[in-house]
Amino acid sequence: MDYFVFIFPDTITAMLDCTDRPVLQAIFLNSNCFEHLIRLLQNCKVFQGQLDCLAVSTIKALTAVMNKSPAAKEVFKERIGYTHMFEVLKSLGQPPLELLKELMNMAVEGDHTSVGILGISNVQPLLLLIQWLPELESHDLQIFISDWLKRICCINRQSRTTCVNANMGIHIIETLGSHSSLHRTCAENLIALHGSLGSQSVSSEEIRQLLRLLRVDESEYIHPYTTPVTRAILTMARKQSLESALQYFNLSHSMAGISVPSIQKWPGSAFSFNAWFCLDQDQLTLGNANKGGKRKQLYSFFTGSGMGFEAFITHSGMLVVAVCTKREYAAVMLPDHSFCDSLWHNITIVHMPGKRPFGQSFVYIYDNGQQKVSAPLRFPAMNEPFISCCIGSAGQRTTTPPPSQIPDPPFSSPIIPHRTSFGGILSSASWGGTLEKSKLITKLISAGTQDSEWGCPTSLEGQLGSVIIFYEGLQPPQVKALYLAGPNCLSPWKFQESDMADLSGNILLHYTAKACKNSICLDLSTNCLHGRLTGNKVVNWDIKDIINCIGGLNVLFPLLEQISHFGEGQISEGMNESTVSELVTPVEGDWVVLTSTKASESRLERNLIATFILIVKHFIQRHPINQDNLIHSHGVATLGALLQKVPSALMDVNVLMAIQLLIEQVSLEKNMQLLQQMYQYLLFDFRIWNRGDFPFRIGHIQYLSTIIKDSRRVFRKKYGVQFLLDTLRIYYGELSVDDIRTIRTSLYGLIKYFLCKGGTHEEIQSIMGYIAAINEEEQDGSFNVLFILPPSNNLILLYLFLQRCEEELLQLLTNILNYVMCKGLEKSDNNTWIERGQVFSALTKPGISSELLRPSDEIKLILLQKMLEWAVMENRESNTNPVTAENALRLILIIQDFLQSEGLVNSNMWTEKVHQRSFAKCLLYFVLSHLYYFPQVCAMASAKLNTLLQTKVIENQDEACYILGKLEHVLSQSIKEQTEIYSFLIPLIRTLVSKIYELLFMNLHLPSLPFTNGSSSFFEDFQEYCSSNEWQVYIEKYIVPYMKQYETLTFYGGHENMALYWKDCYEALMVNMHKRDREGGESKLKFQEFFVEPFNRKARQENLRYNNMLKQLSSQQLVTLRRWKAIQLYLTSERGPWAERKQNPVHWKLANVENYSRMRLKLVPNYNFRTHEDASALRDNLGEFQWLDSLLLEVVKQVKVSNMEEDKLDLPEEDITARDQKEKLVLSEDCELITIIDVIPGRLEITTQHIYFYDCSIEKEDGVGFDFKWPHSQIREIHLRRYNLRRSALEIFHVDQSNYFLNFKKEVRNKVYSRLLSLHSPNSYGTRSPQELFKASGLTQKWVNREITNFDYLIQINTMAGRTYNDLAQYPVFPWILQDYTSEELDLNNPSVFRDLSKPIGVVNDKNAKAMREKYENFEDPMGTIDKFHYGTHYSNSAGVMHYLIRTEPFTTLHIQLQSGRFDCADRQFHSIPATWQALMDNPYDVKELIPEFFYFPEFLENQNQFNLGCLQVSKDVVNDVILPKWAKSAEDFIYKHRKALESEYVSAHLHEWIDLIFGYKQRGPAAVEALNVFYYCSYEGAVDLDALTDEKERKALEGMINNFGQTLEPHPPRLSAEEAVQKQAKTDTSTLNLFQHLSELKSFFIEGISDGIPLIKAIVPKNQSRSFMSQGSPELLITVSMNYVVGTHGWLPYDRNISNYFTFIKDQTVTNPKTQRSMNGPFAPGLEITSKLFIVSHDAKLLFSAGHWDNSIQVMSLTKGKTISHNIRHMDIVTCLATDYCGIHLISGSRDTTCMIWQIIQQGGVPVGLASKPFQILYGHTDEVLSVGISTELDMAVSGSRDGTVIIHTIQKGQYMRTLRPPCESSLLLTVPNLAISWEGHIVIYSSTEEKTNLKVYNSIKFHEYVMYPCNYVCVFSFFSSLNLSMNPLAMRMPIHCVCVTKEYSHILVGLEDGKLIVVGVGKPAEMRSGQLSRKLWGSSKRLSQISAGETEYNTQDSK
Repeated sequence: MDYFVFIFPDTITAMLDCTDRPVLQAIFLNSNCFEHLIRLLQNCKVFQGQLDCLAVSTIKALTAVMNKSPAAKEVFKERIGYTHMFEVLKSLGQPPLELLKELMNMAVEGDHTSVGILGISNVQPLLLLIQWLPELESHDLQIFISDWLKRICCINRQSRTTCVNANMGIHIIETLGSHSSLHRTCAENLIALHGSLGSQSVSSEEIRQLLRLLRVDESEYIHPYTTPVTRAILTMARKQSLESALQYFNLSHSMAGISVPSIQKWPGSAFSFNAWFCLDQDQLTLGNANKGGKRKQLYSFFTGSGMGFEAFITHSGMLVVAVCTKREYAAVMLPDHSFCDSLWHNITIVHMPGKRPFGQSFVYIYDNGQQKVSAPLRFPAMNEPFISCCIGSAGQRTTTPPPSQIPDPPFSSPIIPHRTSFGGILSSASWGGTLEKSKLITKLISAGTQDSEWGCPTSLEGQLGSVIIFYEGLQPPQVKALYLAGPNCLSPWKFQESDMADLSGNILLHYTAKACKNSICLDLSTNCLHGRLTGNKVVNWDIKDIINCIGGLNVLFPLLEQISHFGEGQISEGMNESTVSELVTPVEGDWVVLTSTKASESRLERNLIATFILIVKHFIQRHPINQDNLIHSHGVATLGALLQKVPSALMDVNVLMAIQLLIEQVSLEKNMQLLQQMYQYLLFDFRIWNRGDFPFRIGHIQYLSTIIKDSRRVFRKKYGVQFLLDTLRIYYGELSVDDIRTIRTSLYGLIKYFLCKGGTHEEIQSIMGYIAAINEEEQDGSFNVLFILPPSNNLILLYLFLQRCEEELLQLLTNILNYVMCKGLEKSDNNTWIERGQVFSALTKPGISSELLRPSDEIKLILLQKMLEWAVMENRESNTNPVTAENALRLILIIQDFLQSEGLVNSNMWTEKVHQRSFAKCLLYFVLSHLYYFPQVCAMASAKLNTLLQTKVIENQDEACYILGKLEHVLSQSIKEQTEIYSFLIPLIRTLVSKIYELLFMNLHLPSLPFTNGSSSFFEDFQEYCSSNEWQVYIEKYIVPYMKQYETLTFYGGHENMALYWKDCYEALMVNMHKRDREGGESKLKFQEFFVEPFNRKARQENLRYNNMLKQLSSQQLVTLRRWKAIQLYLTSERGPWAERKQNPVHWKLANVENYSRMRLKLVPNYNFRTHEDASALRDNLGEFQWLDSLLLEVVKQVKVSNMEEDKLDLPEEDITARDQKEKLVLSEDCELITIIDVIPGRLEITTQHIYFYDCSIEKEDGVGFDFKWPHSQIREIHLRRYNLRRSALEIFHVDQSNYFLNFKKEVRNKVYSRLLSLHSPNSYGTRSPQELFKASGLTQKWVNREITNFDYLIQINTMAGRTYNDLAQYPVFPWILQDYTSEELDLNNPSVFRDLSKPIGVVNDKNAKAMREKYENFEDPMGTIDKFHYGTHYSNSAGVMHYLIRTEPFTTLHIQLQSGRFDCADRQFHSIPATWQALMDNPYDVKELIPEFFYFPEFLENQNQFNLGCLQVSKDVVNDVILPKWAKSAEDFIYKHRKALESEYVSAHLHEWIDLIFGYKQRGPAAVEALNVFYYCSYEGAVDLDALTDEKERKALEGMINNFGQTLEPHPPRLSAEEAVQKQAKTDTSTLNLFQHLSELKSFFIEGISDGIPLIKAIVPKNQSRSFMSQGSPELLITVSMNYVVGTHGWLPYDRNISNYFTFIKDQTVTNPKTQRSMNGPFAPGLEITSKLFIVSHDAKLLFSAGHWDNSIQVMSLTKGKTISHNIRHMDIVTCLATDYCGIHLISGSRDTTCMIWQIIQQGGVPVGLASKPFQILYGHTDEVLSVGISTELDMAVSGSRDGTVIIHTIQKGQYMRTLRPPCESSLLLTVPNLAISWEGHIVIYSSTEEKTNLKVYNSIKFHEYVMYPCNYVCVFSFFSSLNLSMNPLAMRMPIHCVCVTKEYSHILVGLEDGKLIVVGVGKPAEMRSGQLSRKLWGSSKRLSQISAGETEYNTQDSK
């Protein structure tokens, strides 16, 4: 037996290894082989030793039985199941390696090691292995298996597809969930595998689960999977290959394909086929090409006689296009091109018939938009119907005759040469050389032989994307456009240019997998050629799309936050030093611009931050929706803010390069808005870049330079000079670090670049401001800036130079002086030289009195040197200018004098140039040549002197002696010293001697003198002669004395002259100094005024601007963080992808939204909840309470006012022109937004189109600021208001009930108001006093006639009187209406239970009246300031409001603030309604009336937040929920009964008396005295001028005492009784009966002929159709939609009393006429149930919004034009439901993609004209298809219900997640929410259904309300207050109901039935009917009533049982 057990599995394996395996497999299956094998495993626990070996053989046997047999695999799955097998294997204990390997073999049906050769044949074992991984104890095994799985599953597209289709992703994530038992490498392998599969397809659920894996507790910041998951997400977003089709037909089975219905008549003249397809390499046929037996059919269209078109792909992957005529089968091939390459191709084949008769027909073949072939090919006759049409399918095989009967083909296969027509066409020139001539591409064979030639037809055996067939030829641009639209474009011609526009008209059929359900392929053209699919459709999801189903790109940001928490130690492993060095560029160079390739990116991925940025890049690549999403959710700002938090160690060059790639991607996308945000929040936000290492920071600046240089103009305004200077100042002020110096230099370089072509005035001003403002130590930098300034005459710069260092200053000063003396004074007369001399005298003077930087002599010397250099230069330039010569002479005299006088004293001062022995000798040359003073230049001097001597006439003997003497002195020196000077002087001597020979009588004294003229030996002779006695004696005796004499006379005599000269200079100086001191004083003042002051002012302005800019930066940062915080609230909420594992308890607070009855009902999560324990602990239960009676009488007296005038307003003419222009700013003012909780400082901006408020406060609790923006068209009314008794506020009310209370500076308010009115359609509001306003509104009349409720009337009076929910001091006031709070039952028919409304609350108790009257009579103020009064407190003040609302936030917090940080003593708190009433009766000084909340808001009576409110002193009872009267069972019951009491007959009859007291004529004067209704005078409007009060405390004490409704003089009229109102209504001809008030009298009528036999799915009368006065009484529109999408607009009159059934229905005649009927653009998504939820009609009956279209669109149809006007595609899947709000501002859509979107309905002049192109909000949180939606703009609430039974509430304005509701359900049943509704009062009615029953559930239901439902075939009317009750017996309709609608006046219910009938339910026939009904004409209609279908026929609704 044992032996058999072991042998059995092996035997099976061996037996099956034979040729006829399929037969054996069938036998084994029939003999229940699988069951035996599994049982064998189960029962053999006994063989412990060889158990493993047995398990291995069993798996082998199973593999063998299922090998290559899909049927066997199915049988195994059904009979045993892999889960069961897994359980059995698991029960055997830890598996050995052999067993696991055997499972791997089972998956590939072969050897698992041959990865790459074998694909996955059976994916199930792989799923088992993944599931088993966490339970394997051996980590080596885990790693081995995960590694193999990664390789086998990712090897190619086929493997990935197999795994994706088997949902492997979810299995992987489940396994990863147990990460404690997985080895890290194994987990990383699995995540990488998931990334690879995800690049093919990933579901939103997978991404949600994957992110949920990464949630961490606070203690640990980073999850071990974060790094691999980040990389996996990048892999998914980056994709493996080129773009591929996400949805396609899988036609891999040989029997697959799409069959097309017959085409009776081909509509056009050509045939064009366009399709996307993808073929994999056939693993099996690679080796045996000889099989050649198959041709993979692309399409075949044949007539009954076998003619037509065909295209197929051969087994080798070549495309062949063929045409079959009666005789021949002609084919054109596309050689050298294999399509079996696993890539998606777009193929277009165009058959064009010849243009003329017998003209040549052509075929054109395009691949991916490029034409590859054009060749002649026959065009078949198109006159027969095409009856055999298939796409991608083998189709009907052509019968092939036996070979012997095949006739010879008309031409032998290689085409014979004489058919030149082909040759000409095949010549390479004609079609771009795509083929050589030798390659013949056309082949003709006889018809019928194609199978033997090309192989048997089979299906495409691949994947087919969308297919479009046109009946006209396509042009190359159109083909290109179709290709560029991509394989996933739903309707390619919607988005293309003009050449695509006419395409949609030529379509024969269009199939796409998206519009295919249950084997029906919808034809998207209008021809309805719906195909039949054999095979299956595959849906893949791209992560870029599905990210939008779970929260958009924002859901990824927590990843970045986690990465940022990497510890310093963890960083290095991911980073590699080499990358940094490779990427650093030299400082000077420009940044190298990268190209993005996978290789370059993989280098960056070593840094995780860079990886994350690459993820963002790939998500927005070619994805406009993600780009929009990023803009809409402020994602770039968030990214920037999060990058600022990243540790600097992680910020390196890789991050910079990643950001560069991201920005370049955005530039490529041409999305300017996104690019601007990238610049602002990433590239130019230095908070990100001023950290990290140096290469990173400098690299960033180089990249900036590069892009700025590319487009300087773009950046100059926003990121130009001012921005760069600010950047320097904020981030790079530290000069100590070299790195920062380098960076500064680079930034200065950029500034220079901006200025190099000239700076604007603003830029220069910026630089001036910068220099003025920065600190001293930074001045170094400021000079860098100076040198880049263009020359400018701005003298402030000079002022700066005075701050420079000494050395430079001295140089500068001497230069300036030299310049002034030489250039500034050009003459050479005495006066000029005296001026010059003054400079030297001035230099001498300070040297005596104070110590200089350098001695004055040294300064003079420097100056003289400079002057000398100048003189030399001047003379060289102007040859013979007497002025320059004179100047030089005078200068030399000064130098000589200076040398003699000063030099002798201090000889060590001279510089080298002056202090040389030979200076004196050379002075001679200066005197004569005025040029050289260097001995070295003797030669040049001699030459110059020589020429001078030749021209000079010497007549003076003394002068001659002087020259000769001087020359001789030098000469003798040179002879003695043997210098070369001698040779220079000889020519001079010769000239001189010849000149003075006779003058000095040389002929007498010097007879031996050599001849000067012509003697060649003069040189030597004279040298010799010089030493002779004769010469020596002559010189000494005659020459020297004269020379000395001349010298003395000329020069030394000059010394006295010079002394006189200096004296003159000094005197002139003293005179001038005197003058200058005087001027100096003036100049100082001027300098102060023109230089110092402007400079300081500039500095102050700059600092102000700079600080504002810093403030703006930080508030921008706060706003960003606030938004991110708000987004995180959703991400971490219970429905978010990062849901916290432990959700915090939710606390609630009252929101400031209200419904149309001004009820504030809505509670929202309070994210900033506090328990106020500290305030409870501080409670003082014995504290004295000061009543406001003790008001500061003295203070008040000072500010009493006698009377107060109304506001004066100057109303400008309405500015009509402002309407249609571009948005322009009209006004901008600072203001405060007043809310109950807070005063928010902000700024109001009014433009020509909107009102904006910008919240300027710091961060808010829930992360959402109070900013708002409203179009003017949505403002309903504007009221002038007071705030703190000042007339300084406005209250603005919007169409959607939101309102804003804004307080301004007193003088600004009226200006803002006038401006607003001028921009509006002139409202009747605001320009008048409250009384006038009240009269004009007609409210009183409506109330008297009982058209509005008591509650609505009271709240409206409060509003008109200036009372507002926004200010506690002016809170709405309501009366106490009952006085019975103790009975068990409340009898509203008994008048004694009601309070006396004619008396003020203080004297309702008669006992108090007497005391009050006496108090009034006896009161006398000695000062005469205070008038007499009855009550010292008021019936409404802020303390009273907080007293009542203490249990509800935010009032709890306000109460505690009022009580100085503590709860009030428990006895004084509002703890019991009966007790409060009793206290009022006992204490005449407490006169508090009620607040509106007592009539609608049960929550304020319950202590839901569990605050500790203390204990009562006497009874010691704990104060918790408010104690209710005995007659109320619960808070809801109290509110219901109390509200009922308010609307009761008694209150209706007496309410006007109370109104007179509070708002009417009994407020003041004698009537008030008589009614005991006089209050302390401060509480009357106009009694006090608050601005006169300076003390803040005193002012606070006066607040809240005002009643500011003007006096009315006449009593308020009473209300009609119920009977009177009914009688009055009966008399009028136009009012209708409310059917909910006559439920017992309902009757039903039916209307036929709208859509007979076709279900009616929508019937509605839109609520506010605009009517002119003239058309009053003419019919309104009733819109119907039938199941065949036909739309009808019928006439409807609900109130014609002349007709027996009260209503008139005028049928729209177009609905039955096929020619005129208006129908919606189809087709709708296949398989979708068409219900009324898919259609919404705008309130004015002009637009029809429809959903459910196959392409995920929402379409808008104009009902007047009858055509579609817009087409919005934003959802990722079918839109399943629509709803609109009551005010017609928003539309909400729900979709299969699990999201909802809120859209704004575009209005022009208040009329809806379409839908905004982008959604206003996207709401996330569902995990299943959304089935129903509801929206209430006034309550800021969007509700959605999904297939999994969850209902989620969001806000509209901010799109925030609020909470999830889960209707009750037995857990086993699957619950869905097919319908829901939101009532006016905020109830959410949810209609949930399970497989068995339907439930109606109402949330926060409070008041009486009616609902109409239609379960199955009944119409039921429910009413509810605390629960839903049937109000009447259901009306049986005998047919399934498709829609139910209540008309707007509640007069009728419209019901649409399955059979197309419209049932109208209304109040039954009136008692009497007037005669002559048919003769009366309708207004605006010439038809008599008899011609109108008035729906006379009654419909029997009784149950036919």
